[in-house]
Amino acid sequence: MSKLLSYKEIRISSSTSPIAYKQAGYRQRFLTIEGKEIANTGIDCETCLFYADVSGMDMKSPTKISNKLNQGINTLDEDFMSDLSCLIPNGHYIATLLKVYPRMKREAYGTEYYKAGLRNISSMKKIEEYIVPIQSSESLNHVAINDYVERVNVEETPTALSISFLDIKYPLNHFDEIGVYSHFLLDGHHKMFAANKAKKAITLLSFLSIDESFANKEQLGNLFQVLT
Repeated sequence: MSKLLSYKEIRISSSTSPIAYKQAGYRQRFLTIEGKEIANTGIDCETCLFYADVSGMDMKSPTKISNKLNQGINTLDEDFMSDLSCLIPNGHYIATLLKVYPRMKREAYGTEYYKAGLRNISSMKKIEEYIVPIQSSESLNHVAINDYVERVNVEETPTALSISFLDIKYPLNHFDEIGVYSHFLLDGHHKMFAANKAKKAITLLSFLSIDESFANKEQLGNLFQVLT
């Protein structure tokens, strides 16, 4: 279960990020880098459960940002938020700092993701939380993973970075509504895998897109009501 540490609503209007959003078809949403689709983050089936499709592309973060995240952050510093405009596209966001306890799941067809939490809003509504790597675990550097395992085992908490969405689904089961809160990793694949391996927590700086989420204002409010 993730734990909310801090959050603030922000707008990014002068981004230089190569990342963009692209919508195609009914409730389909892609993340792109320089026009290349790297992840289908939509919910093309409203009645299905969690779905994610990623390309396996390696996303490189500027050294200054990577170093800061590797050290770990504990506040939403305005200067650092401004620095991240080179990675986060223009838009309206809720910047959210979470403590996460990732648990990896591999589907039979090869998809990997981390379960990060489940919260009940009511007896008929819930929110499921997932962390989705853009790179597969097979492509990761095992020396880097072991280094992060050692760090989290001595209670260090490096920070990963994601673009996130809240998407509402209406599954054909006992629930009227399921909110899918999904974090697509931009930086921190080795950290997240190491935290899973060590069964320890790290922090996640999540930029939840208000513009691109398939959720209304009330549903977004419900998310932060159960996070706090």
